[in-house]
Amino acid sequence: MKRLIIAALLSIPLLAFGQNRSAELDKAVEEARAAYLALKEAEQRRDQGIEPQSGERLGSAAGGSRPSEQYVGRQAQLEQEVELARRRYEAAQKRWNDLK
Repeated sequence: MKRLIIAALLSIPLLAFGQNRSAELDKAVEEARAAYLALKEAEQRRDQGIEPQSGERLGSAAGGSRPSEQYVGRQAQLEQEVELARRRYEAAQKRWNDLK
């Protein structure tokens, strides 16, 4: 009887550890999913932002046009957002894989 009670008492911390680990893994999966969606949204904004907006093309003397500094800056900002989202996703993926 004493062995049964001792075994039961020893298993309580293991159950708590298992539940905590499961909760951490669930959280890591959700973070990875959210980061993936944020990455896809950032990529979509970047892809949709390729076309110059009004005033983002400047005429040249030869009759052509070139992108303005505003356009170049906006493209750089969109690329930076994609890169930050990619890093967040990779970090979330790594955390999830480390917990598996």
